[in-house]
Amino acid sequence: MNESLVSKYKDIVTSRGLTYHYLSLPAVDDKPTLLFIHGFPSISYDWYHQINYFSERGFGVVAPDMLGYGGTSKPTDMSLFLHTAIAQDLLDILDAEKVQKAIAVGHDWGARMISLLSMKHSDRFLGFAWVVVTYQPYGPFPPIDVILEMNIKEFGRPLLGYWKFFEQESAPQTIEKNLESLISVLYPDDPDSWLTLMNQPGEIQAFIENGKTTKRASYLTDEHHSRLLESLRKDGLTSALNWYRCTLGGVNSRIMEEIPEENQFIKKPAFFAVARKDHVCVYDYAVSSMKKYATGGLKMVEFQGGHWIHLEEPETFNRELEGWIYDTLQQSC
Repeated sequence: MNESLVSKYKDIVTSRGLTYHYLSLPAVDDKPTLLFIHGFPSISYDWYHQINYFSERGFGVVAPDMLGYGGTSKPTDMSLFLHTAIAQDLLDILDAEKVQKAIAVGHDWGARMISLLSMKHSDRFLGFAWVVVTYQPYGPFPPIDVILEMNIKEFGRPLLGYWKFFEQESAPQTIEKNLESLISVLYPDDPDSWLTLMNQPGEIQAFIENGKTTKRASYLTDEHHSRLLESLRKDGLTSALNWYRCTLGGVNSRIMEEIPEENQFIKKPAFFAVARKDHVCVYDYAVSSMKKYATGGLKMVEFQGGHWIHLEEPETFNRELEGWIYDTLQQSC
């Protein structure tokens, strides 16, 4: 990220009393503002390729450190991670910045959040862009062992084995002692390493407890790596892991009760950047879910890499996203 942008960060206390730290760059002329929502274990800097590219072209940018990360509040109470409440936090930021024309772009847990924004606040946005993690409605979340059994029946292997580690009370402390282990697992040079380390129960825990590392991906630059490491060292993982724990604990399981059935479908234009080698959000499932729910038009772009395609192939990603944005603006005229 351009160093001059660091001074463009702001802080806001949202309507429920939580502090959010976010980058705000105003749009030029009548261009829309892009709301970039990151996931685990990231900070807003994760979007630096996109922030530089789109701000240089006159688009507005709002990129918050999400709850539990960076300069934003880090509550330990998992009930504060209710996704409908976080969605309102994001709207509070857009309101404070007087953003009228917004497009939401989400990766990882950020993609989960834009699914909810689409269901509950579709009127506030021109369109929605999912990065790697697909759209899906909310529902009761079974115990993780039941989920893993369902994974095996549907996909022939478990997918969410790492959740068994993340739900443990000792997980934050274990990870904090071996942050380089976690980073090397999550940003691997070989995305196929996730077939073992992320998919299979017990593997990531043993790997991190033993302080092991695997070759880090080249797209995680030294600068990005140092910023990520600094953030995780300073703030720990207790709050950030609540993104997993609130789901496992049923905090979000009743969200659909307040959403009309027709709002389960994506009414606004949708963009989906799907990854062939994300072995958690697997390709076939991701594509079928998006095609099922995207009734307002869908542009889908396939990438050959893993979970971090906006870092791995930023030029292609940015170009495809920009093209879709212009198509969306023409449709809205």
